[in-house]
Amino acid sequence: MPKFYTEHDRRIPQSPDEPFPTPGFFPATAVLVSVADLDSGVPNIIPLIGWGPLNRDPLMMGIAMCVREYNRDYYVRGTNAIIRNTMDFVLNIPTREQKDLITRCGELSRAKDPKVNKFKEAGLTPGPGRRIKSPHIVECPVNYECVVRAIVNMGSHDLFLGEVVGCFTDGKVVSCETLFGNDRYLMKLDDGGFEALKWTTLMEREYLTEGESGT
Repeated sequence: MPKFYTEHDRRIPQSPDEPFPTPGFFPATAVLVSVADLDSGVPNIIPLIGWGPLNRDPLMMGIAMCVREYNRDYYVRGTNAIIRNTMDFVLNIPTREQKDLITRCGELSRAKDPKVNKFKEAGLTPGPGRRIKSPHIVECPVNYECVVRAIVNMGSHDLFLGEVVGCFTDGKVVSCETLFGNDRYLMKLDDGGFEALKWTTLMEREYLTEGESGT
């Protein structure tokens, strides 16, 4: 089957409703990043898909935040200035059942409303940090405490490189399996029960007829 090639188009959007011209499909999983606001005392949350484990020794997590105004999807994030002041953050891993909470946190903006409390609006609980100032989201099953070691401007986004100094989980992790795209954490809870976290890291391909495609 011949491939279809799209040349990268570096034009940028000229209005809030105009998308970037080059297709921006990137298979990614959303996370919730929480950070202490030392000025207001109200912690903040930002959903991100630009993130990932970037180094093993030391364990480093990278998160990227937009620093320019482009359109309704890419705009200046208020959390950027907050993290630069705090110099730490928590990378919280949500579950599929929490997708509405991710959406709600994305609808709210600290840059547009400096007084908004996303924890309160989304019904989430800030848990105190163990080795950092920023709180974690209690409702998320995995929370990585990170200390910012470097900030790199890449153009539209700033990349924050955070060293993992600790991790909260719902229970003691007894196994972590990678099964060719079907991965699993198994944790033992305080009540003696177990909790399994499962996720898929590979895409699925499906061939459709024109009628099935909806075009």
